[in-house]
Amino acid sequence: MNKKIEALATQYAAAKRLLEGIKEQEKEQSKATSEIEAALFDALEDAGLTSVGIDGLGKFRLNDLAWAKIDDRDKAIEWAEQQRPELLTLNHQQLSVIVRQSIKGEDGVEIPPGITFTTSRKIGWTKA
Repeated sequence: MNKKIEALATQYAAAKRLLEGIKEQEKEQSKATSEIEAALFDALEDAGLTSVGIDGLGKFRLNDLAWAKIDDRDKAIEWAEQQRPELLTLNHQQLSVIVRQSIKGEDGVEIPPGITFTTSRKIGWTKA
């Protein structure tokens, strides 16, 4: 066997193993971070706070948004044709604005037929 090829193959295998280990660590850390984020979100919400500043760490704020999700495309298109023809492409960003307005209880704004939503509950962090 060519010594150069064997050496490079050995280096490559070691680098790939190291990378796989780092990716697994990242996956585990991401899961742990998400769990802590959810607990912090709930704690801030339970305390009636939308943000908090911690000396040496920065500012932590609630970022609670709803995102439109099309469950029944035909119903959603029918609604858009009648109510908001500019949305005929069913632009998710524009639909999400309508969903958020409805959730806030703005007058005359309802979630369109065929549309549901998912929420993302995240913490925004401005580092100190």
